[in-house]
Amino acid sequence: MTSPEETDRRAASSTSSRLSEDRFYDALSSVQRRRVLYHLLEEGETPIEELATVLTGWEATQGGTMSTPADHTKHYLALHHIHLPLLAEAGLVAWDRESGAVTPESLEPLVREIVRRSVEASRS
Repeated sequence: MTSPEETDRRAASSTSSRLSEDRFYDALSSVQRRRVLYHLLEEGETPIEELATVLTGWEATQGGTMSTPADHTKHYLALHHIHLPLLAEAGLVAWDRESGAVTPESLEPLVREIVRRSVEASRS
């Protein structure tokens, strides 16, 4: 049986390990990927189709424009070929390519806070 102190040490080590990995920062370097994580942290498991819709709406709202089906397709393809593979490789999401379901991995409070603050700051 693991003591509470050991559990805390392992969690701290996991956070430190993740924060020292370049792929973690590569994954968070895109506002689109941070928005995906933000949505997943707020809503939980989400189909890739819905994530494309969310990103399309977010972009249209920020730009004060109307979205088009082409915008949705652009976001869907970017999610499928770029964003979700990077987030999954960094251990930030689980993505079932067959069903299209995207689920946030268990993220440390510090990572959650970084994602939340960066997305909320970009809204201003």
